[in-house]
Amino acid sequence: MNYLIWRLHRNQAFFAGAVLALMTILLLVTGITMAHDYHVFLANCAATRSCGDTGQLFSGDGAIIDMVNLTVVVPLLFGLFWGAPLLAKEFEDGTHNLVWTQGVTRGQWLRGKMLWALVAAVAWGLAMTALVSWWRYPENALSSRFSAFDIQGIVPVAYSLFAVALGIAVGSLVKRVLPAIAITLGVFVAVRVVLAIYGRPHYMTPISKLFALAGPQGPPAGAWVISNSIAGPGGQSFGESFSPGDIPLACRSGLATGKSGTLPCLVTHGFQQLVVYQPASRFWAFQGIEAAIFVVLAVALLAVAYRRVLSRDA
Repeated sequence: MNYLIWRLHRNQAFFAGAVLALMTILLLVTGITMAHDYHVFLANCAATRSCGDTGQLFSGDGAIIDMVNLTVVVPLLFGLFWGAPLLAKEFEDGTHNLVWTQGVTRGQWLRGKMLWALVAAVAWGLAMTALVSWWRYPENALSSRFSAFDIQGIVPVAYSLFAVALGIAVGSLVKRVLPAIAITLGVFVAVRVVLAIYGRPHYMTPISKLFALAGPQGPPAGAWVISNSIAGPGGQSFGESFSPGDIPLACRSGLATGKSGTLPCLVTHGFQQLVVYQPASRFWAFQGIEAAIFVVLAVALLAVAYRRVLSRDA
């Protein structure tokens, strides 16, 4: 059974291995260069005391940064091209009937196919996220790791598991390749977007803190700022509803004429900025929470596929 699975899917394995090898070479070469530039920058800025000016450090690396950011779609590709066709193609072509008449039970057939698909996705995902996490070290030191939450740490592996499990479950239900791919695409994107926008900011209660409107203090370095609004003298937040009418009369003339005196005037009247944020120290806790969510979803989807295949008519 294992040999048959290898014969059927070896081209996919070879292609994935070749892509991983190319990505490894590219990230190693560019990563070493970026790390060198970062350490040179630290040494120079320490001497000139200008370490706050990091805007131009990686300004010439936009293309490779964009390419690394695009690795966010890799788990989805696993679901589309490994998970969705895994069972759907067998059912569509009718080849499952031949296998089941060769002394191989449905359970053995299904477990073998699912196991190798999941192992391949996890192995590829682990290798990719390890490379990206290492490559992003200089950027992580300069900005919040939350800004690249989806492509480093442990969540890409969980996304890969979920994508493949989703494709398998959908394929077991619709039994046709193209509809399985389309449904997998839609569901995967919907789940990821909903959790990223509405779930992730609230995995742990965010911290709300008042800071001066004009001052050096702000949220801690590396924090994920969820919202930043104006707060009145009593600490009440105006949020997106803040309007000129909320500004004291004495400060409105500067607002109307575009003069720079408005901000100092607001500070004088006790206005502050209200920042809601997640501290950098919660990065790994958030990674664990989100990874656990997608692993649980993957297990549930595999259970659906297993039940569907074992109960369907031959």
